[in-house]
Amino acid sequence: MDVIDVNLLFKLAGIGILIMVFSQVLIQADKKEQAQLLTLAGVIVVMMFVINMIGDLFNAVRTIFQLY
Repeated sequence: MDVIDVNLLFKLAGIGILIMVFSQVLIQADKKEQAQLLTLAGVIVVMMFVINMIGDLFNAVRTIFQLY
């Protein structure tokens, strides 16, 4: 694995841990709706990272096979 991929893994793991902790705090404070919104926001942020990585993959494939 490349160094950039490891850094991205740590970022995603950190986001997941923070979201989990904050969500549990909100659930314990009887704010389940806010906990669900926080979890949804975390999923959206992670999906943005994944979509960016998929775009980079398509660009790499396009460059390798000289499609454009």
